[in-house]
Amino acid sequence: MRTKRSILIVEDDLTSRRILSQILSPDYDTLEAANGQEALDLLNLGEHDVSLIFLDIWMPVMDGYTFMEKLRTNHILAAIPVIVLTGRGGEEDEVKALAMGATDFITKPYKPRVVLHRAASIIALRETAALMNQMEYDRLTGLYSQAFFYQRVRQALRRNPDKKYDLICSDVENFKFVNEAFGLETGDRVLRLIAQELRELPCERIYGRLQADVFACMVEHGALDLEQALSRAVKNVRNKSGAAGLAIKWGVYEIADQELPVEQMCDRALLACKSVKGKYGQFLAMYDDELRRARLYDKMLEDGMEAALREHQFEVYFQPKFNLNTSRICGAEALVRWNHPTLGLLAPGKFIPLFERNGFITRLDQYIWEEAASILHGWRDRGLPLVPVSVNVSRADIYNSDLVTILCGIRDRHGLDRSALHLEITETAYMENHTQLCATVACLRSAGFVIEMDDFGSGYSSLNMLNELPIDILKLDLKFLQEGNEHGKRRSILSFVVSLAKWLDLQVIAEGVETAEQVEKLRSVGCTMGQGYYFSRPIPKKDFERFLRDVDVSEDENAFRDDGLLDRSRLLEAAANHDYLTGLLNRRGLNDALTQGRLLDTDTAVFIFDLDDLKQCNDFRGHSRGDELLRTFGEILRSHTRRGDVLSRIGGDEFVAVMPQMRSVESALHKGEEICRAFHEKCVELSGGVSADASGSSCSAGLALIQKGEAFEDTFARADQALYRAKRGNKGVCCV
Repeated sequence: MRTKRSILIVEDDLTSRRILSQILSPDYDTLEAANGQEALDLLNLGEHDVSLIFLDIWMPVMDGYTFMEKLRTNHILAAIPVIVLTGRGGEEDEVKALAMGATDFITKPYKPRVVLHRAASIIALRETAALMNQMEYDRLTGLYSQAFFYQRVRQALRRNPDKKYDLICSDVENFKFVNEAFGLETGDRVLRLIAQELRELPCERIYGRLQADVFACMVEHGALDLEQALSRAVKNVRNKSGAAGLAIKWGVYEIADQELPVEQMCDRALLACKSVKGKYGQFLAMYDDELRRARLYDKMLEDGMEAALREHQFEVYFQPKFNLNTSRICGAEALVRWNHPTLGLLAPGKFIPLFERNGFITRLDQYIWEEAASILHGWRDRGLPLVPVSVNVSRADIYNSDLVTILCGIRDRHGLDRSALHLEITETAYMENHTQLCATVACLRSAGFVIEMDDFGSGYSSLNMLNELPIDILKLDLKFLQEGNEHGKRRSILSFVVSLAKWLDLQVIAEGVETAEQVEKLRSVGCTMGQGYYFSRPIPKKDFERFLRDVDVSEDENAFRDDGLLDRSRLLEAAANHDYLTGLLNRRGLNDALTQGRLLDTDTAVFIFDLDDLKQCNDFRGHSRGDELLRTFGEILRSHTRRGDVLSRIGGDEFVAVMPQMRSVESALHKGEEICRAFHEKCVELSGGVSADASGSSCSAGLALIQKGEAFEDTFARADQALYRAKRGNKGVCCV
């Protein structure tokens, strides 16, 4: 049943109100008010969705003219059409009423059929206009919708063919995180504030919201200083929204071809926008020839990817995994190369990122799984020894509800043993949706697949991930053994990770092994498997088969078996007392060290170090950069202290150093300043000569010497107060 529309009758004469109500009530719900003030009060209650107002002009308390003035100040109520009632029939009243916003007028006495016809026509027009308005404007921001933005831009370009324009697109970096961290209300406020900034650009412009957090604006070329205006817009949105660390990226396409579809113009601006995503300190990029060439290259790959799959242009290459003790092969990773008909042999880095963006990666993955399983099948039929082969499972695959069925089908179709096909999953997939990943991996593991965690140590590695994720093998990224780092400290961290993995019953494969020195280090800490260019680069199937002829099957069966677990109680204690990221003591380890009592004499100095603006660094440059700074400071602390000093990271960005036999306040202060300065210089070096202010890398310190009879907690409190003074003043200093 159709709901009746509501009509408000504003008339001081009771008889006239009743007559109008009787005429309208069969088709409409009628509301009545004796004057303009009563009508406003009723409307402001918001209890009725009024579709039309019949308004008398001459009334006590508030007349019709004043009522219409008030109505126009409220953008919601101003949309309600008004039919003016007049008994005088004077042209002057009618003109004045229409000028003040009235839609139509009716003279008394009322003719029922005319009243009903006018009401129906005006309500229909109003609802049609409202529907058009909803289609034309984005409801949240009030900007043009995508379709109408495109239309308005096309119209402007046709009207002004000789003018030059810039098309600007913006995108909020990690907008999903803004909604999750600050709430949907703050997320909506951010979008409205961006819209407000576009409206307030000091030039003629056409603006719209294309989708989600993506906005577009067209301005005349040279009409404003884009860098200055857009930088100011970012600061305003950040300050007004309360979303600390908010990053908005802008891309600009200078319209060179006005015949180009507006959609493609926006694509080019967004391509420029994406080129600065994830880049700290860069918020604006112009679409140029380099981006154009990159886009054309991607377009060429996209045009050929379907045919490449059909014509088997994608080839499986194998990179062997070796037993570090025997130097014999114990497994392999299946990788992909594209034998492109015109571009030649393409490495994965040339096309995998594109396929991850356009979704083709899921089809390519399934192709590689099938090819790898078929090759294993063929080797078995030819009597070649088999080693476990791992295939990569992309982040996009995790969301495929049929993933387990597909992989089991491939394995069963080729009659492979359960352990023959290992699955590699990157640690970054855990950060994206750890609940989904854990559930999917558990199902795959239950189906008999061996799960390898790929690239551990290259990004957001955490003990919590190892605890939650049901994996069998840890593939350790050898960033822990990068050349140029202090070897003793890296070795300690590497040893700790390998030992912890063994305690968790996880096998460890070191990937990225490039030197004999790295092999020796890995052996010395108990890592028995490795993969990298030191042994072999990825090679075609025929070349890999030569390795298979050298396989000792009994040795291979033991390669992935752990027969040397370290004492669990010792490892558990180590894990409980040490900070995983830096290898220093954690808060518990610090407390245990202090309970020995030998450190707490009057010559002992207590330092608290705090990395300045680490939160902003995490927000703007990513947590990997923040983790790098924490590890770097841990190394600095070790290199500038003695063997007997107690060093700990007590949480977040705070470190504590307890140094006995510090003879004077002056020498302790000198040591604190030395450490702050060393960290500053190291960060500048790592940033390629960028100042610490620009790189966001400095530390402040508070210092206190233990006084006779003083508890450590009191000394710590005094050091904490000194740290507070250091951070309030010039950051990057040490205060006593």
